[in-house]
Amino acid sequence: MRFPEPDKDNIVSLLPGELSAANEENRKHFTLFAPCYDLLMRYIVRPWIQRAHPLRHQVIWRELIGSVHGCKILDLACGTGGLISSIPEDNEYTGLDLSHAMLKKAAVRAERKGFTAYRLILGNAEEQLFPTAGFELVVTDTALHLIPDWQGAVARAAESLVPGGGLLGAVPILGIDKSFDGMWSRLARRFRFHALRQDDLQQACDVNMLDFTPVKSNGGVFYFRAVKR
Repeated sequence: MRFPEPDKDNIVSLLPGELSAANEENRKHFTLFAPCYDLLMRYIVRPWIQRAHPLRHQVIWRELIGSVHGCKILDLACGTGGLISSIPEDNEYTGLDLSHAMLKKAAVRAERKGFTAYRLILGNAEEQLFPTAGFELVVTDTALHLIPDWQGAVARAAESLVPGGGLLGAVPILGIDKSFDGMWSRLARRFRFHALRQDDLQQACDVNMLDFTPVKSNGGVFYFRAVKR
């Protein structure tokens, strides 16, 4: 598959002409917060809202992907590229996000990392933008709950995986940390994101022929692996 030429920030646009109202709201929201996004996640969202330890979050991701080499990796809703530091540079990296401002920060990280190859795609994770069986690994870090059609994003990820390939994810969920649950439910109603449970994730994986395995938890953040049959 041939992609359009990247822009001056080395970002390829595959956005449709129009986005759903929910996705347009997300795009504007993350464009607004892009300059301070990493600081907000590290010092406010991760420890105080998700009840997760930021350093433990990094350690878990390094355990999950730090030994992956020579693979084609898709980072779904990659944001500013927070996972890039955990991915060895001999992989081919593709980052996908809805916000150009977030991808600009990911571009700096990807360039500094020195991947074997990389590309950054401005696009909608709910749409099939890549060839079937084009990646050995899809990763997504605390993003699925924000995608309006999150089940569709899981389905697109599954289609993009080779047989035996894996989907690795971190998602805030209800049911693993009581101090997190009540606040998260209230925030979900107010800001219109998904208050997911482990069963929701497992069901979405099952219907897409992904064998689901819980990995770890960190406060209200749940880590899972799902392997394509």
